[in-house]
Order: sequence, then C-alpha cells, then structure tokens
Amino acid sequence: MIYLENEFWKKLNSYKNISKSQWEDWKWQIANRLVSLEDLKIFFNLSESLKNAFLKTANIYHFGTTPYYFSLIKEYSFDDPVFRQIFPSLEEIDKNIQKGSYLDPFNEEKLSPVKGLTHRYPDRVLFRATNFCSVYCRHCMRKRMFLEEERARRKEEYDAMFSYIRQNKNIKEVLISGGDPLTLPNKKIEYIIKNLYEIKHIDIIRIGSRELVCNPYRFFDEELLEIFDKYDKVWIVSHFNHPNEITNITKKAVKNILSTGTPVLNQTVLMKGINDDKYIMENLMRDLLKVKIKPYYLFYADPVEGTLHFRTDIKKGIEIIEHLRGRVSGLATPIYAVDLENGLGKVPVFPNYVVEEKEDYIIFRNYEGEIVKQAK
Repeated sequence: MIYLENEFWKKLNSYKNISKSQWEDWKWQIANRLVSLEDLKIFFNLSESLKNAFLKTANIYHFGTTPYYFSLIKEYSFDDPVFRQIFPSLEEIDKNIQKGSYLDPFNEEKLSPVKGLTHRYPDRVLFRATNFCSVYCRHCMRKRMFLEEERARRKEEYDAMFSYIRQNKNIKEVLISGGDPLTLPNKKIEYIIKNLYEIKHIDIIRIGSRELVCNPYRFFDEELLEIFDKYDKVWIVSHFNHPNEITNITKKAVKNILSTGTPVLNQTVLMKGINDDKYIMENLMRDLLKVKIKPYYLFYADPVEGTLHFRTDIKKGIEIIEHLRGRVSGLATPIYAVDLENGLGKVPVFPNYVVEEKEDYIIFRNYEGEIVKQAK
C-alpha cells in the first residue's frame, strides 16, 4: 500500500507534490504529520458526527499521525482497526464510560524519585525521555501527557536520572520510553544510550517505541543503526496491535535493526473493536514472526482515563491464549498480563490446565479440551 498508485497516494500528491525520497524520510513523516481537521479533509469527507467528535475530543486529548500510518487505514470509520486507534472519539471524554479510570493508575509520578524516572521494580527503572509521539494512540497508557505541551526533556533532567541510576546498583535494566524516544534526534538518543551503557551495573537498555509501526522509515537511518550496533545492550520493544499494521516496509525495517544485533520484541494491548478476536490475534502473532518480531506481552487494557472504552472482559484474553496454545508455537504465544493499579506490578494470567492433583498423579486438560491423567 505504501507509495503506490492508490487512492490515498493520489489524494496526498494532489495536495503536496511528494517525491519517493521525501516519503521514505522519517523526518519528513514527522514534519508532515496530520494534526487537524483540515489535514484529514484532504483524504475523506467527514460526517458531522466525526467532525463533532474530533473538535470536542482533540481539544482535550490532541490528535496526530504520520502520513505513513494514516495510509494503512482501509475504511474511514471506527470499524477500521487503524482508524479506531488514532481518530478522536466522544467515548474518550464521556464521564459515564470513563468512570473508574485514572490519569496515573500505576503511580508513575508518585514512584518517581527523580523527575522523569519511575522506580517501581527493584531491578528496573522507567526513563521517560520525551512526551512527544509521531502518532497519538487513543489507547495510550500515559494519556495524561496529551494534556501537556509536546517537548523532550532537557539535558539537566537526563543527567539527574543518570545520577540516580548510577547510585542504585540494584538497577540492572532501564526502559527508555516517553512519549516515543525514537522521535528524538540521533544526537540526543546517543547521549542517553551512551550514558546508560557506561553504567557498569546496567545489563539491558530497552527502548519502547511505536515508530516501527507508525514510522518504520526511522530504521532506514544509517546513523541510528550505527548507534544500535555500537551499544550492544539495546533491545527494541515495538507495539503492533493488528495485522494491518505490518507491511513490506516493516519487514525491511526489522531486517535493518536485526543487522545490528539488536533483538526486537512486541507488546500488544487487547482492545475492544480492534483485536478482541482470537483469529485476528492468531494472524497478528503469525505475521509478527514472519518479519522476525517476537511476541512478548499481551496486555489487558489499563484503567487509564480516556481509554476505558477499549477495555474487554479480562476473560477475553484467557480465551485468546487458550486458542493460541497448540495452534501456534511457543514463539508466537505472548504472556497475557495485567498491570496492577498503584504501581504494584504486572501479573501473568494463564488458562488453567490442571484439573486435579492427587498424591500420585495430576489430571491435565490439553489445548483441545482432552483430559489426561499423568503420574507424578
């Protein structure tokens, strides 16, 4: 679909005369984000209800998407999984629907010994490098940042975070997140990674980014790839939620990342109307493996204010994992997990395959529902 003679491309090119080299430039994608109703009108005629939803909701939780990610939409309605993830909905600001949600359910701000740094696990910290994203996902777990101005943190803030990490030798892993840290300039990215890399007790530097989904041309940047190659503690964690987000460009981008020796994992959020279907989820996991991304987590949707309309019954995730078990390999089966409120951490949720346990034997249920008695 990308840079082809399709309807999206024709409409974009009639508005702006775009060359192939521009389209494939990650900086062009960010500089030319669609951020307003006027931008969207280039591509489709908005109904009054969509205009109303956009004007009321985007005034509170802002809107933004790269042209690349917007081009993945097949139908301009909330029935489309990409459209639903980025177009503002009145459900986001409906107090009845959002009842019981919180701006910061995991106490990331309270568990922040240094501004921008969250320390809730003994061996890990969350390093929030920026609050800017090239695409603002309607289901974002840090949707409170939508209420703030778009900005990266200052050098002084980064240095304070490095100092805290250096002084706490129990910290073995740092998750760089945001916002999206890979929207930062390469110079700033290397400054962060280099300082963390040189802390001897840090074993792993995880970068949580949705750029592989929303702006995969980021990983065609030789300078960024050289940074990954230089600092071999780095892992990339992407965030694909639907098979429609995986393209031939994704495959090329992942191949570039893997060429540096950097592993790529994926976290998916279970969401109503997007991927709460066992066959969609099976296809997603298979398609991720095809492009050499390892499914890592499947998260039950968080109780974040402005996102509660995406929540399913918690049993839906168990049903999906049960379906995957036996139908796909362990490589394609993520851990289904719930992130507990008040910063109490993630807990895995599994189907129960032990029916009964006696002194001499255990009775199991397999993935097809067969009952098997096995001696201890």
